Amino acid sequence: MSDAAIRLKITLQDTEPAIWRRIEVPASITLKQLHPIIQAAMGWENAHLFTYSVGRQSIDGPGLSGTGLYGQSNITAGRATLDDLTARGIKRFSYLYDMGDSWEHDLHIEKALTAAPAVLYPRFIDGAGRCPPEDVGGIPGFYNFLDALKNKRHPDHHHLIEWHGGPFDANSLGEDQILKRLAMIAPRSLRKVLPTKRKN
Repeated sequence: MSDAAIRLKITLQDTEPAIWRRIEVPASITLKQLHPIIQAAMGWENAHLFTYSVGRQSIDGPGLSGTGLYGQSNITAGRATLDDLTARGIKRFSYLYDMGDSWEHDLHIEKALTAAPAVLYPRFIDGAGRCPPEDVGGIPGFYNFLDALKNKRHPDHHHLIEWHGGPFDANSLGEDQILKRLAMIAPRSLRKVLPTKRKN
């Protein structure tokens, strides 16, 4: 069992200003276990398929397992760990969520740390920007959505407010919700890989 942690920065590609999160996670977790952490930190709803890309290698999540849809694949997300990536000297890789809207995320391994026994991982550090709504139509649809909500004369203004269920504050990080969602993950799916205090 690893007593190391990884500081990871997650940035949603093609957003300006950038939508990003910085988190810390146990280094020994699999990329399959990392998936719900990314979902919780970013604000996604875990309603679509996902895959990772490490160089030209695709590491696929459930439903895509072994297909190599976005690159050569010979391993699934349930078998690859962050430890595996750091051992290979990997500092950057990508995460694709929702093959329709194609939400591409840059994942940057910023630092390896000694896991603190008193800290409950995954741990939110900081971030900026609100996650786009699900099924908004990818990056182009997201910016059309923002334009429409800001402009009452936009032909889709009322329709999109109704579709979303109310206003949308692109600058609201929603840290309280992020912390709640991450706190629910740790005891459920990461208990076996979290470092524990040693008894003297």
